[in-house]
Amino acid sequence: MGLPDWEAFLENHIEGFFNRKFSSELEPVEVRKALEHELMRKRKKSKRGDFVPNVYEVLMGIEDYQRLSSRRFIEDLSVFMQKLLITSDVYMDGIFSIRLIKSEDITKSICQVTSYFEDAEKSKKKDVEDGTLVLDKKSFNVPLNLPPVRLFASLAVESGDDEGARLELGEQKIYIGRRSENEFLLTDPKASRLHAYIEYVRHRHVLYDAQSTNGTFVNGERIESTVLNQDDIIQIGNTILRYEVPE
Repeated sequence: MGLPDWEAFLENHIEGFFNRKFSSELEPVEVRKALEHELMRKRKKSKRGDFVPNVYEVLMGIEDYQRLSSRRFIEDLSVFMQKLLITSDVYMDGIFSIRLIKSEDITKSICQVTSYFEDAEKSKKKDVEDGTLVLDKKSFNVPLNLPPVRLFASLAVESGDDEGARLELGEQKIYIGRRSENEFLLTDPKASRLHAYIEYVRHRHVLYDAQSTNGTFVNGERIESTVLNQDDIIQIGNTILRYEVPE
């Protein structure tokens, strides 16, 4: 083990020791850190890119579960994970699921995260035990006090006729151009009426050129389609946009 690895090892274990020693309850930030660690630990390389598991189970003590197991909290974890996929440049197949599970075997203020790859059919058939709160991206019913869609990225015009315009992005399809019915309406005369569109594919935003007259460019290169990454610069006509994932 090299010096940087040894320092990281000590930092993680010392931090964990003090968290357990002086914290009386599990904090949301610790759950997010545990999910991020598990996602990166299970990252697998393939010809289509790096893939990560789509099912995450978070085991916690009974008191922590009773305090944290709300739909609001699990929605916040979902948005955190969807942002993490983009900033880590990884992909996910199947239905994304987070499961909070209470366990008598877990000490208060500690959580354990496990993950696995699961296809959609298996997810539908899986029985859910009592004491488990589940979010499945395609089947979760959002209560009235939550927004109807999860927004975790944005597209902002940095220069051009529509400078300052911004659109929040989630899982919905977005059309871009001069048509009045587009979700992102541009007034740039060099933009086509339907110039480009964004789809949510494998839990990532993909930008497609819609056979525009003047083309769509990402980081200076003309594209037909491309997966968007943090701080990508998009040019449509004379309009410059930036793709962002806010913290």
